[in-house]
Amino acid sequence: MKPFWSKRRSLDLEAELRSHKPEPRSEFVASLSKHVRTERPTARLRLALAGVLSVALLAVLAPVGALGSAGSAVKGVTSAATRVLTTHARPAVKNTPAASQYAKKKKACPKGTKRHGAKCVKVKTGVKGVRVHRGPHFTGGKMKRG
Repeated sequence: MKPFWSKRRSLDLEAELRSHKPEPRSEFVASLSKHVRTERPTARLRLALAGVLSVALLAVLAPVGALGSAGSAVKGVTSAATRVLTTHARPAVKNTPAASQYAKKKKACPKGTKRHGAKCVKVKTGVKGVRVHRGPHFTGGKMKRG
C-alpha cells in the first residue's frame, strides 16, 4: 500500500537534491582551509594564563581580608559536601503506624478461656448456689422474692 502523497513513480528527493546542489568556489575552499590549518594557542598557554590571573586575583584580595572569608566559605562547602556524601546507619523504628496496623494478629482463645500473657487459661465459673435475679435497671435494685 502506497502513502497517499506518493505518485505512480517513486521520487527520491534526497538523491535529486544532492545531484543539483551548488559547488563552492575554489577561492573560498582555499581560504577556508588556510584558516582551519593555522595553529591555535596551546593548552599550556591557556593554563599559564589562568594561573597568572588566579595569583593576581589573590594578591589583590589579600590586603582586604577576603581570603579569610573565602577560606571559611570553602570550609563550609566541604563540610556540607561531607554531610551529603557520608552514609549513616538508620536505626530500625519499631513503633510506627504501619507496624501497628500490619502487626501479626494473636489467635483468639477458645470459648471458656481467656488470655493470660501468651497462654489461654481456663476461666473459673461462678459459685453454685442461689442466683439473685435483678430487676430492670430503672428500679434500682434487686427484685423481692415472694
